[in-house]
Amino acid sequence: MFVLTIIALVAALSIRAAEVWNGPLITYNQPSPDPTQATNQDRITPDVWLTRASSGGLFNAALETVFTNTSPVNTEWAFGTLDNHASLTYTNWLGWLNGKSPTTMVGSNLVVHLISDDIYLSFKFSFWASKGSGGFTYQRSTPLLPLLFTSGANGNSGQFNFSYTAYPGTAYVVQSSTNLMDWSPLATNTAASTLVPFSDVPGSTAAKFFRISQLPGP
Repeated sequence: MFVLTIIALVAALSIRAAEVWNGPLITYNQPSPDPTQATNQDRITPDVWLTRASSGGLFNAALETVFTNTSPVNTEWAFGTLDNHASLTYTNWLGWLNGKSPTTMVGSNLVVHLISDDIYLSFKFSFWASKGSGGFTYQRSTPLLPLLFTSGANGNSGQFNFSYTAYPGTAYVVQSSTNLMDWSPLATNTAASTLVPFSDVPGSTAAKFFRISQLPGP
């Protein structure tokens, strides 16, 4: 009974509409043009790590190792704002630039679509290095609230796993309930990245629900 409940919950959470990240803006500045280093990759989601070498455009280090004509894979780009994200025309990086230098889009309002996660977020570049020196700086939006991303359930052991989006450096508490009225804390932590994993092994066969709350700052 417990396993069937978990499978149904996972299926329900997996069917979700497109997400629009209109939370606080953060600034990412590539420290140095070495795309192999994690600090030089803006790891937005587990499937999108934007980076750049000393020359060329952005590419997705989670899925590719160099910039190509289809980079950054798993992304689509458009000029515009999140207010009209649904009506914009999206293309890959090179199609979006339309033969122009990336330096020409500095200061423009952009929307990026993360394809596999169906996430839309705002971008605005403030710096793009040219002439082989590498490097870039931009502001981008973040999730407004923690949102669940299921990563599957282990039916044999009864273990339930999911990940939730978070603001790095912010504290969150994961709570559980069997009746959606009485909630008990399971784990409290300070997020180290924008995606936080969680696992739970319930001690009974009753249905169990989860929620995530952001804790107030100091």
